[in-house]
Amino acid sequence: MTKRPIRAVLFDFDGTLADTLPLSFYAFQEVFRKYTAQEYSNEEIMAWFGPTEEGIISQVLKSHESLPEAIDDYYRIYDAYHDRMLSLSEEIRGMLNRLQDMSIPMGIITGKSRRSLDISSAKLAMGSYFTVGFAGDELTRPKPDREGIDRALTVLGVMPEDTLFIGDSNADMAAGRAAGTRIGGAMWFETIQSSNLLPAPDYRFTSPLQVAELIGRLNQGKG
Repeated sequence: MTKRPIRAVLFDFDGTLADTLPLSFYAFQEVFRKYTAQEYSNEEIMAWFGPTEEGIISQVLKSHESLPEAIDDYYRIYDAYHDRMLSLSEEIRGMLNRLQDMSIPMGIITGKSRRSLDISSAKLAMGSYFTVGFAGDELTRPKPDREGIDRALTVLGVMPEDTLFIGDSNADMAAGRAAGTRIGGAMWFETIQSSNLLPAPDYRFTSPLQVAELIGRLNQGKG
């Protein structure tokens, strides 16, 4: 494994930077209960992940006449329950502060929509940490495609081999590997998308602070 310094860090969002998955499951379940009268488990909903929230709701409701209303309901619930269902982990904030102190530029590559990303970013006061971010509806080819990572690297002006991409899903690992970055598995939240990541990550992190510790060692030439 290379011991080159890490010059930039890119993150997935849901299940990586914020413990938003339980909130997303709840909002989807409320919407589907209202518009389909069916109950869906967290596992069933997670199996649909890939498209944005609008894409998932559209797949389930198809040509339902209330599709626009259902999408608005999702975001209303996501916004209304955000503060009571999650807050920014102190360890996440500590990691972001340490990386910022080391002058490491950071970005977000997420499959969630810009609308939900902006809700979470504002409520968790995270916006000031990130130089670049691409949501799922801002990409032609979302993860597992490498497009979002490639575009972020261009904005940041860093090489893939000097970049660490961290996520909690197989799609994250595949996107990072395809883009040529180093890849890290975020295993620090109780609810994550995959505990058996493939392709296998270069690093597995059980605490966000391990990310800052690793980068500190590598950038000081200590390996």
